[in-house]
Amino acid sequence: MGSYRLAAIDVDGTLIERGKPVSPRVHEAIARAQGRGAIVTLASGRMFPLLKPLVESLELRSPVICYGGALVVDPTAQRAIYQRGVPLDLAREVIRAARARRLLARAYVGDEVFVDTIDPTAFNYESLRRVNAIAVGDLIAFLSDDPTHLAIDAPPDQTRRLVLEMRQIFSPRLHVTTGHPLLTEFSHPEVHKGSALAWLAEKLCIPREETLAIGDDWNDVEMLRYAGLGVAIGNAHPDVLALAGATVPSVADDGVAVALERFVL
Repeated sequence: MGSYRLAAIDVDGTLIERGKPVSPRVHEAIARAQGRGAIVTLASGRMFPLLKPLVESLELRSPVICYGGALVVDPTAQRAIYQRGVPLDLAREVIRAARARRLLARAYVGDEVFVDTIDPTAFNYESLRRVNAIAVGDLIAFLSDDPTHLAIDAPPDQTRRLVLEMRQIFSPRLHVTTGHPLLTEFSHPEVHKGSALAWLAEKLCIPREETLAIGDDWNDVEMLRYAGLGVAIGNAHPDVLALAGATVPSVADDGVAVALERFVL
Protein backbone atom coordinates (compact mmCIF):
# COMPACT_ATOMS: atom_id res chain seq x y z
CA MET A 1 0.00 0.00 0.00
CA GLY A 2 1.11 3.56 -0.69
CA SER A 3 1.85 6.13 1.98
CA TYR A 4 -1.75 7.37 2.13
CA ARG A 5 -3.96 5.34 4.46
CA LEU A 6 -7.09 7.49 4.50
CA ALA A 7 -8.65 8.66 1.23
CA ALA A 8 -11.58 11.13 1.29
CA ILE A 9 -13.39 11.46 -2.02
CA ASP A 10 -15.89 14.14 -3.06
CA VAL A 11 -18.94 12.72 -4.84
CA ASP A 12 -20.56 14.92 -7.51
CA GLY A 13 -18.12 15.88 -10.23
CA THR A 14 -15.34 13.80 -8.67
CA LEU A 15 -16.44 10.25 -7.88
CA ILE A 16 -19.29 10.39 -10.36
CA GLU A 17 -20.68 12.61 -13.06
CA ARG A 18 -23.89 14.08 -11.66
CA GLY A 19 -26.73 11.61 -12.20
CA LYS A 20 -24.48 8.77 -13.36
CA PRO A 21 -23.29 5.62 -11.56
CA VAL A 22 -19.77 4.88 -10.34
CA SER A 23 -17.68 3.57 -13.23
CA PRO A 24 -16.41 -0.03 -13.08
CA ARG A 25 -12.77 1.11 -12.93
CA VAL A 26 -13.41 3.46 -9.99
CA HIS A 27 -15.48 0.79 -8.24
CA GLU A 28 -12.64 -1.70 -8.64
CA ALA A 29 -9.96 0.76 -7.46
CA ILE A 30 -11.93 1.50 -4.28
CA ALA A 31 -12.45 -2.21 -3.62
CA ARG A 32 -8.73 -2.89 -4.13
CA ALA A 33 -7.72 -0.01 -1.87
CA GLN A 34 -9.97 -1.26 0.91
CA GLY A 35 -8.73 -4.79 0.35
CA ARG A 36 -5.19 -3.55 0.87
CA GLY A 37 -6.12 -1.98 4.20
CA ALA A 38 -6.71 1.64 3.17
CA ILE A 39 -9.68 3.53 4.61
CA VAL A 40 -11.82 5.03 1.86
CA THR A 41 -14.60 7.47 2.66
CA LEU A 42 -16.85 10.00 0.96
CA ALA A 43 -16.85 13.72 1.72
CA SER A 44 -19.91 15.34 0.21
CA GLY A 45 -22.29 18.26 0.51
CA ARG A 46 -25.10 15.71 0.26
CA MET A 47 -27.27 14.49 3.12
CA PHE A 48 -26.69 10.89 4.22
CA PRO A 49 -29.84 9.42 2.58
CA LEU A 50 -28.49 10.57 -0.81
CA LEU A 51 -25.09 9.03 -0.02
CA LYS A 52 -26.40 5.75 1.35
CA PRO A 53 -26.83 3.96 -2.03
CA LEU A 54 -23.22 4.81 -2.94
CA VAL A 55 -21.93 3.75 0.48
CA GLU A 56 -23.71 0.43 0.15
CA SER A 57 -22.69 -0.26 -3.45
CA LEU A 58 -19.04 0.55 -2.70
CA GLU A 59 -19.20 -1.41 0.57
CA LEU A 60 -17.72 1.48 2.54
CA ARG A 61 -17.40 0.75 6.24
CA SER A 62 -15.79 3.93 7.53
CA PRO A 63 -17.63 7.09 8.69
CA VAL A 64 -18.73 9.35 5.84
CA ILE A 65 -18.70 13.16 5.75
CA CYS A 66 -22.06 14.76 4.90
CA TYR A 67 -23.37 18.31 4.53
CA GLY A 68 -19.92 19.63 3.65
CA GLY A 69 -18.50 18.62 7.03
CA ALA A 70 -21.40 19.49 9.34
CA LEU A 71 -22.29 15.83 9.90
CA VAL A 72 -20.25 12.61 10.05
CA VAL A 73 -22.25 9.38 9.91
CA ASP A 74 -21.28 5.86 10.87
CA PRO A 75 -22.79 3.94 7.94
CA THR A 76 -22.81 0.62 9.78
CA ALA A 77 -24.87 1.91 12.69
CA GLN A 78 -26.48 4.58 10.48
CA ARG A 79 -26.11 7.21 13.18
CA ALA A 80 -24.38 10.56 13.49
CA ILE A 81 -21.08 10.49 15.35
CA TYR A 82 -20.27 14.18 14.81
CA GLN A 83 -22.54 17.15 14.20
CA ARG A 84 -22.12 20.91 14.32
CA GLY A 85 -24.91 23.04 12.90
CA VAL A 86 -25.52 26.63 11.87
CA PRO A 87 -26.23 28.91 14.86
CA LEU A 88 -29.97 29.62 14.87
CA ASP A 89 -29.69 33.42 14.94
CA LEU A 90 -27.39 33.37 11.91
CA ALA A 91 -29.61 30.82 10.14
CA ARG A 92 -32.51 33.24 10.46
CA GLU A 93 -30.32 36.04 9.11
CA VAL A 94 -29.46 33.91 6.06
CA ILE A 95 -33.16 33.22 5.44
CA ARG A 96 -33.87 36.97 5.56
CA ALA A 97 -31.02 37.58 3.10
CA ALA A 98 -32.54 35.03 0.73
CA ARG A 99 -35.98 36.59 0.98
CA ALA A 100 -34.56 40.06 0.34
CA ARG A 101 -33.23 38.71 -2.99
CA ARG A 102 -36.45 36.85 -3.80
CA LEU A 103 -34.63 33.54 -3.41
CA LEU A 104 -35.50 30.46 -1.39
CA ALA A 105 -33.53 29.31 1.65
CA ARG A 106 -33.56 25.66 2.66
CA ALA A 107 -32.78 24.36 6.15
CA TYR A 108 -31.51 20.84 6.65
CA VAL A 109 -32.44 19.36 10.02
CA GLY A 110 -31.12 15.84 10.36
CA ASP A 111 -32.35 13.98 7.27
CA GLU A 112 -35.14 16.45 6.48
CA VAL A 113 -35.21 19.60 4.36
CA PHE A 114 -37.53 22.51 5.14
CA VAL A 115 -38.41 25.55 3.00
CA ASP A 116 -40.98 28.35 3.07
CA THR A 117 -42.80 27.22 -0.06
CA ILE A 118 -42.42 24.86 -3.01
CA ASP A 119 -43.24 26.14 -6.50
CA PRO A 120 -43.66 23.38 -9.12
CA THR A 121 -42.81 25.91 -11.86
CA ALA A 122 -39.56 27.11 -10.26
CA PHE A 123 -36.03 26.31 -11.49
CA ASN A 124 -35.26 24.36 -8.31
CA TYR A 125 -38.40 22.22 -8.12
CA GLU A 126 -36.71 18.96 -9.17
CA SER A 127 -33.89 19.56 -6.69
CA LEU A 128 -36.37 20.09 -3.86
CA ARG A 129 -38.39 17.05 -4.92
CA ARG A 130 -35.25 14.92 -4.93
CA VAL A 131 -34.66 15.65 -1.23
CA ASN A 132 -38.36 15.42 -0.32
CA ALA A 133 -38.38 19.03 0.87
CA ILE A 134 -41.21 20.07 3.18
CA ALA A 135 -42.91 23.48 2.87
CA VAL A 136 -43.54 25.01 6.31
CA GLY A 137 -44.85 28.46 5.35
CA ASP A 138 -42.47 30.50 7.49
CA LEU A 139 -39.06 28.91 7.87
CA ILE A 140 -37.85 31.49 10.39
CA ALA A 141 -40.78 30.81 12.70
CA PHE A 142 -40.51 27.05 12.13
CA LEU A 143 -36.88 26.67 13.19
CA SER A 144 -36.43 26.25 16.93
CA ASP A 145 -32.85 24.94 17.06
CA ASP A 146 -29.64 25.13 15.05
CA PRO A 147 -30.19 23.54 11.62
CA THR A 148 -27.59 21.00 10.56
CA HIS A 149 -26.95 22.82 7.29
CA LEU A 150 -28.35 25.76 5.35
CA ALA A 151 -28.46 26.80 1.70
CA ILE A 152 -29.91 29.39 -0.66
CA ASP A 153 -31.19 28.21 -4.04
CA ALA A 154 -30.23 30.31 -7.06
CA PRO A 155 -30.15 29.74 -10.82
CA PRO A 156 -26.81 28.16 -11.83
CA ASP A 157 -25.56 31.29 -13.61
CA GLN A 158 -25.95 33.22 -10.33
CA THR A 159 -24.64 30.77 -7.73
CA ARG A 160 -20.92 31.64 -7.61
CA ARG A 161 -21.65 35.35 -7.63
CA LEU A 162 -24.07 34.81 -4.76
CA VAL A 163 -21.43 32.86 -2.82
CA LEU A 164 -19.05 35.81 -3.09
CA GLU A 165 -21.79 38.24 -2.06
CA MET A 166 -22.76 36.13 0.95
CA ARG A 167 -19.11 35.83 2.00
CA GLN A 168 -18.96 39.62 2.11
CA ILE A 169 -21.97 39.66 4.44
CA PHE A 170 -21.38 36.60 6.64
CA SER A 171 -17.63 35.97 6.75
CA PRO A 172 -16.15 35.24 9.28
CA ARG A 173 -19.41 34.52 11.13
CA LEU A 174 -20.29 31.64 8.77
CA HIS A 175 -18.46 29.47 6.26
CA VAL A 176 -19.97 30.05 2.80
CA THR A 177 -19.24 27.89 -0.23
CA THR A 178 -20.78 25.81 -3.03
CA GLY A 179 -20.50 22.31 -4.40
CA HIS A 180 -23.81 22.26 -6.27
CA PRO A 181 -24.89 24.30 -9.32
CA LEU A 182 -27.95 25.69 -7.53
CA LEU A 183 -26.80 26.02 -3.93
CA THR A 184 -24.96 28.64 -1.91
CA GLU A 185 -24.16 26.67 1.23
CA PHE A 186 -23.70 27.89 4.81
CA SER A 187 -22.13 26.16 7.80
CA HIS A 188 -20.69 27.00 11.21
CA PRO A 189 -17.56 29.15 10.65
CA GLU A 190 -15.31 26.31 11.83
CA VAL A 191 -17.07 23.64 9.76
CA HIS A 192 -16.07 22.48 6.29
CA LYS A 193 -14.83 19.30 4.67
CA GLY A 194 -11.30 20.05 5.88
CA SER A 195 -12.35 20.27 9.52
CA ALA A 196 -14.37 17.06 9.19
CA LEU A 197 -11.46 15.22 7.59
CA ALA A 198 -9.17 16.42 10.39
CA TRP A 199 -11.68 15.20 12.99
CA LEU A 200 -12.02 11.83 11.26
CA ALA A 201 -8.27 11.34 10.83
CA GLU A 202 -7.73 12.03 14.53
CA LYS A 203 -10.53 9.62 15.48
CA LEU A 204 -8.96 6.93 13.28
CA CYS A 205 -5.44 7.72 14.59
CA ILE A 206 -4.14 8.51 11.10
CA PRO A 207 -1.54 11.30 10.80
CA ARG A 208 -2.41 14.22 8.56
CA GLU A 209 0.45 13.39 6.19
CA GLU A 210 -1.13 9.98 5.51
CA THR A 211 -4.44 11.45 4.34
CA LEU A 212 -5.44 11.89 0.70
CA ALA A 213 -8.31 14.10 -0.50
CA ILE A 214 -9.78 14.22 -4.00
CA GLY A 215 -12.15 16.97 -5.14
CA ASP A 216 -13.30 19.38 -7.81
CA ASP A 217 -15.20 22.37 -6.40
CA TRP A 218 -15.08 25.27 -3.93
CA ASN A 219 -16.43 23.16 -1.07
CA ASP A 220 -13.41 20.85 -1.47
CA VAL A 221 -10.79 23.58 -1.03
CA GLU A 222 -10.28 23.22 2.74
CA MET A 223 -10.19 19.42 2.48
CA LEU A 224 -7.48 19.51 -0.17
CA ARG A 225 -5.51 22.03 1.90
CA TYR A 226 -5.72 19.88 5.02
CA ALA A 227 -4.78 16.56 3.43
CA GLY A 228 -1.26 15.26 3.21
CA LEU A 229 -1.94 15.29 -0.53
CA GLY A 230 -4.79 17.21 -2.11
CA VAL A 231 -5.72 15.91 -5.56
CA ALA A 232 -7.81 17.83 -8.10
CA ILE A 233 -9.81 15.99 -10.72
CA GLY A 234 -9.16 17.20 -14.27
CA ASN A 235 -12.56 18.89 -14.59
CA ALA A 236 -12.13 20.79 -11.31
CA HIS A 237 -12.78 24.51 -10.92
CA PRO A 238 -9.63 26.54 -11.71
CA ASP A 239 -9.32 27.59 -8.05
CA VAL A 240 -9.13 23.94 -7.03
CA LEU A 241 -6.66 23.04 -9.75
CA ALA A 242 -4.44 25.93 -8.64
CA LEU A 243 -4.07 24.73 -5.05
CA ALA A 244 -3.89 20.97 -5.61
CA GLY A 245 -0.73 19.06 -4.88
CA ALA A 246 -1.49 16.74 -7.80
CA THR A 247 -3.97 16.45 -10.65
CA VAL A 248 -5.51 13.41 -12.29
CA PRO A 249 -7.79 12.95 -15.33
CA SER A 250 -11.39 14.13 -15.31
CA VAL A 251 -14.31 12.31 -13.74
CA ALA A 252 -15.29 11.07 -17.20
CA ASP A 253 -11.83 9.50 -17.49
CA ASP A 254 -11.90 7.78 -14.09
CA GLY A 255 -9.72 10.31 -12.29
CA VAL A 256 -10.52 8.87 -8.85
CA ALA A 257 -9.30 5.45 -9.98
CA VAL A 258 -6.09 6.99 -11.29
CA ALA A 259 -5.53 8.80 -7.98
CA LEU A 260 -6.05 5.64 -5.93
CA GLU A 261 -3.87 3.55 -8.26
CA ARG A 262 -1.10 6.14 -8.13
CA PHE A 263 -1.10 7.19 -4.48
CA VAL A 264 -2.75 4.38 -2.49
CA LEU A 265 -2.21 1.16 -4.42
